[in-house]
Amino acid sequence: MKIMIFDTETTSLNKPFCYNVGYVIADTDTKEIVETKDFVAEQIWHNLALFSTAYYAEKRQLYVKDMRSRKTRMMKFGRICQEMIRDIKKYNIQMAFAYNSDFDERVFNFNCDWYKCNNPFDTVP
Repeated sequence: MKIMIFDTETTSLNKPFCYNVGYVIADTDTKEIVETKDFVAEQIWHNLALFSTAYYAEKRQLYVKDMRSRKTRMMKFGRICQEMIRDIKKYNIQMAFAYNSDFDERVFNFNCDWYKCNNPFDTVP
């Protein structure tokens, strides 16, 4: 079985605009990582006033370095969700996990509502 393990970084707890999403897809049978992806959300990245309110705002240079080395890709939040949905279908993901699942679920619900995009976790427990 393949599972998705993901994490988000946001601007705040009250209005958790997501500026970073990363995930791995793991095969529970072989214990191998079959896919790793990391994204920066373009809408928040280019809004410097909003990005500066992020808990990890001082790590901006690390994101720049990762984008330059193509470890991280910048996309609009809706496109990130589309990519996640494609991977969920491609790998037949049956479960998704997060390091702080209550918060990360709220992050996706808030951002998908805000940007009017499909939530990748609507069909995955």
